[in-house]
Amino acid sequence: MQISSRFTIAVHIFACIEAFEDQYKLTSDFLAGSVNVNPVIIRKTMSQLQKAGLIKVARGTGGIRITRPLEEIT
Repeated sequence: MQISSRFTIAVHIFACIEAFEDQYKLTSDFLAGSVNVNPVIIRKTMSQLQKAGLIKVARGTGGIRITRPLEEIT
C-alpha cells in the first residue's frame, strides 16, 4: 500500500511540534525548510489538520500546538 506524501508531511509536522515547540518559532517556512517543500503545501496540510481538530494554529505568531496527546492520534 502506498502512503501519500501528505501523510508523511503531517507526521513530520507532528514530530516537529513535539520536538521543537519550546525551542523554535514553528512557522510554515520553518517546517517547509525541514521537509524541503513549498510553504503552501505545509499551510494546506496544517489547515486540514486544524479542520480535523488535531492541531491549533495561532496566525501571525507562528504558534502551533497539538490538541490532544499524540498517543490518542491514529
